[in-house]
Amino acid sequence: MAVGKGTPANCGNRLIPQILDDLASAEPDRIIYSWARSSDLSQGFRHVSARAFTKAVDKTAWLIQRELGVKSEIRAVGYIGPHDLRQVLLTFACIKANCAGLFLSPKNSTEGALAVLEAANCNIWVNPAGERPTQLVNDFLQQRPMHVMELPKLDELLPEDESELENVEPFPYTKRWEDAINDTFCILHTSGSTGLSKPISWTHGLIGTVDAVRMLPPHEGMEPWAKGWDDGDTLYSTFPLSHGAGILMDVVISPLFGLHCVLGPRDVIPNLELISSLADHIKIDIWSMIPSLTDELGEAPDILPKLSRSKFICASGGPVSNVLGSKVNEFVRVLNLTGTSEGLFIGNLWVDRQDWHWFAFHPWSGFEFKMVEPGLYEQWIHRNEHAEFFQGLFHTFQDVNSFNFKDLYVQHPTKPGLWASHGRSDDVVVLSNGYKISPLDTEALVTSHPAVDGCLMIGSGKPQAGLLIELKDPTIKRDGDDAEALFSSIWAVVERANSLSLHKDQLHRDFIAFSEAGKPFIRTDKRTIKRRATMALYDDYIKRFYQSRGEDDNDAEVAALGLLTIDTTSLDSTARAVRHILASIVPAVKDAPADANLFTLGFDSLLVFKATKAVAAVTDLGGIFLPRNFYAGPTVKAITATVVRLAAERRATTTNGTITSSSTEQQQQDPQEAKIRALMNRHKALLSSKLGPMDLFGGNMYEGINVFIPLCPGVSFEQAYRVLQRGLVRAMEIVPALAGKVIPCSEHEIGYKKGDVRISLPSLPSTALGTSPSDEPRQLRFRDLSSLVPSYAEQRASGFLTSAYPDELLTTCPSFPDLPTDVLNVQANFVEGGCVLAFNVHHHAFDGIGMLIALTVWAECCRFVQGDQSATSEWLHPESLNRDMLSILYELEGFAKPASEVDPRVWGFLPYADPALKRKQQEKEEDTDMTEAAAANGHVTEPNIKRARLSRHLPKPPRLPICEHWPPAPRTDGRTLAASTFVISAEKLERLQKSVELAEAADPESQSLSKESGSLSLGDVLQAFFWRAAVRARQGIQDGPHSLFNNMMLFQASDIGPFGGDIFEAPEAVRVQMDWLNKAFRSLFILPMRKDGGVELLLGTLPEELDAMKNDHEFMQFAEFLG
Repeated sequence: MAVGKGTPANCGNRLIPQILDDLASAEPDRIIYSWARSSDLSQGFRHVSARAFTKAVDKTAWLIQRELGVKSEIRAVGYIGPHDLRQVLLTFACIKANCAGLFLSPKNSTEGALAVLEAANCNIWVNPAGERPTQLVNDFLQQRPMHVMELPKLDELLPEDESELENVEPFPYTKRWEDAINDTFCILHTSGSTGLSKPISWTHGLIGTVDAVRMLPPHEGMEPWAKGWDDGDTLYSTFPLSHGAGILMDVVISPLFGLHCVLGPRDVIPNLELISSLADHIKIDIWSMIPSLTDELGEAPDILPKLSRSKFICASGGPVSNVLGSKVNEFVRVLNLTGTSEGLFIGNLWVDRQDWHWFAFHPWSGFEFKMVEPGLYEQWIHRNEHAEFFQGLFHTFQDVNSFNFKDLYVQHPTKPGLWASHGRSDDVVVLSNGYKISPLDTEALVTSHPAVDGCLMIGSGKPQAGLLIELKDPTIKRDGDDAEALFSSIWAVVERANSLSLHKDQLHRDFIAFSEAGKPFIRTDKRTIKRRATMALYDDYIKRFYQSRGEDDNDAEVAALGLLTIDTTSLDSTARAVRHILASIVPAVKDAPADANLFTLGFDSLLVFKATKAVAAVTDLGGIFLPRNFYAGPTVKAITATVVRLAAERRATTTNGTITSSSTEQQQQDPQEAKIRALMNRHKALLSSKLGPMDLFGGNMYEGINVFIPLCPGVSFEQAYRVLQRGLVRAMEIVPALAGKVIPCSEHEIGYKKGDVRISLPSLPSTALGTSPSDEPRQLRFRDLSSLVPSYAEQRASGFLTSAYPDELLTTCPSFPDLPTDVLNVQANFVEGGCVLAFNVHHHAFDGIGMLIALTVWAECCRFVQGDQSATSEWLHPESLNRDMLSILYELEGFAKPASEVDPRVWGFLPYADPALKRKQQEKEEDTDMTEAAAANGHVTEPNIKRARLSRHLPKPPRLPICEHWPPAPRTDGRTLAASTFVISAEKLERLQKSVELAEAADPESQSLSKESGSLSLGDVLQAFFWRAAVRARQGIQDGPHSLFNNMMLFQASDIGPFGGDIFEAPEAVRVQMDWLNKAFRSLFILPMRKDGGVELLLGTLPEELDAMKNDHEFMQFAEFLG
């Protein structure tokens, strides 16, 4: 067993009262405690020497013995008092007088306090002189007979004139360690967050494990947590003395480690202002912080620099925000400790500063982390040969050999010995569908909102989780614009929490509720919410909350609301319906005046939701009539007026550039005027548009996909093709660009620049010219492949592999066409049982999302021509087809500037040479060479440091030649890439996402999207995972930067929608046309999500690249090669 430098003799076997007595003898004038004289810290501090302190302890011990007499058994002495030195004196005095201080939390319930007193057999109560007993004390003293004594004021126990203590006789404490190891040091109790509080006895043996930490040898370069708590350091703790961490810091660690302990003003709850003032007026080496204050410090840039003079902040007692704690860690190092009331700090180690949020534990601690679900581990401890000194829990539970803490952890993705807390297994919310949700991360993130004091996730046994939020100002009105803005800002945080959770969208906007003003959440001393007690307090509220959100309302009146006939153009009809709806919920509304306040009639926030839902359903205003409309005018009259207004606005909506209105309004409108407006809108949509920079970005090429669609039984190829033709004709009316051509601009155009391109659109059919639309669009071709390729069923069975047959069978579309060329090029390939649509669009006209939107419109139009009158594509806003929209927004937002003023590095992501930029590029490379030369001489700049860090994960980026030609030239060695497909199952996908997200949430050095926007989607995770694997496989092989990466997983093939009727079923797969891409690009695609929830990864590979990927353990533990 190692004994470090400065480790005291008998370390781990020392009794603190004897340590203090020895210190008073050896260094009587040494200052060991100080406290602020007033809340104005400029008034100074009272300092207490070792001699004066031990004299005061002895004085208090004699007082206790005179009051209680001498007995052989240790008696519990209960106490609740102010935050001053009397509790510290009482602790040591009780030990000397063969008693044990029992320190109750003043926030405990009467029932909880009585349970602790009974279990501890505590029949003695001490009241601090000069203080009025709390209501809690008065309540339990009425129910439990106790011997009550008074503890004198602090100035009497510890007078400022130390000479007044000269006559105090030493109170002997001569016990040996062997005799006292199992004696009680003091008694605390559990927080009561999971039920009634229970007493916890700290023995001298348990306290000895805190002392012994300094004897732990380093592990893998990490020192035990006690390293750096040096003799003479000044410590300030923000924890109350009724909390275990407060006693540990102010009563235990200070004398064990020889620290100078500072107490703040007795009547001031620790806050940022006090922290700032302390930093100004007294030297603090070590700060012990409650989690909430550590988080607040992260948002206090004016205070943090003051703390940079300190050694570190010890954060304990609960989870600290990774984001906010990292800001603190930039100024003053954060030591993140975790422990329990029963075992204290077991085996915690110092981790690297950048890993502050992670925990590391010494192997002698005996911890085991058992996986309870993929990526999530439960902490256990097993007794071993180091139990006496390093496993404090077994001093508390002497009859057990293993113990489940029920604390959940996640493991660091690249550093196996590091762990991050992830709540407790008994905090989990289990929904009625079996989903288990760990609420801690979500609750912590939502609580970071400046207006939120706390929140609880609810919903165990329910089909949908909810969130109960306690505002810092619970009196805030729930109506008006301010309230709506507040809710929207909170909802934005909830959405961010949703995006980080394992079960996406686990919280819905309609399932957010606010606590009642008169019912604050029940909390422990460290302000942790007592989950079970608060749930019990809100039991009825939560029941009514879910009843108001119920999909199946059994109330006969409400069920009959759907039979109401409402004319929302009539104020009287609407008023009758609104009153009927509201009266079905609160009967008093039936006979109340129209302007009566509905809240005085019995409505509350839960009933508002129910009423809003009913009104919206009956008036067809779902998503339009909202609770805020109710709050804005809580009367029948006001709600009626709002419904009529919203219904009128809804009728007068714009769809695809055409103003639609109610039948009454249409009858009143001049028919000729309506016809003129419709024709004008259609002509505007067909104006030829010049392509902008974003349109030209993709290059002169087609992008193509193959869509696999099953045919309904008995349908002929000709029937199906006819539906596709008719649907495409209609789709071209809705999206005119599908009928257009990409053509070079004339050099005679105003503002012409070389390379300018536009989309030329066909004119409208004209009676005067004798033109009519073709019902056989030239862009669509038919081909029967039933005798050349496998049946649809066989292709489905093989997974619709891209490599099953060459793309040239499916399409004759050129990859890099000469202009002019059609925007759309489609071939309908029919096989036995299905159709494979080879769908190609020119990249100047449509990007990937645009291509999918166009395909979705076509599918909907096919349903329309087969009789589905609801398939109108009204969801497609006409301005979404406006190619000038990006330029308009660019100008509007103020980002536009002449191209000559744009930094040439902006175009650095383009892998193509530009003579106009060559000179500046050469200058940039010369600067880079100078920077690298400086680095070689020891002058490393920050960017190089970051590259060095990244190099641990990926190889150094190769220097690849810029592409000089478009399209890129084929490989010089004549080899062609082959399409390779891998699949990640739904189960492995969930495991991958969870491990990465949890690691991202806990890693302060992570530079991911989640740190900046709070959003780390499944697409983000998978894209990074796939890209890393491909980069590793292609290292040393890739010969140019001409790579394409496309993430198509945001939808399933079926999301395109069925092509409808009795002809087609919904599409089952989408595949990229890879053959031509493999000749020009090194492509990677994440394909649309499969029905089973899995995702396929498609890329072009050379044989050695494929072998490298198949032998990549990190990749293949999640992926499976399909072919």
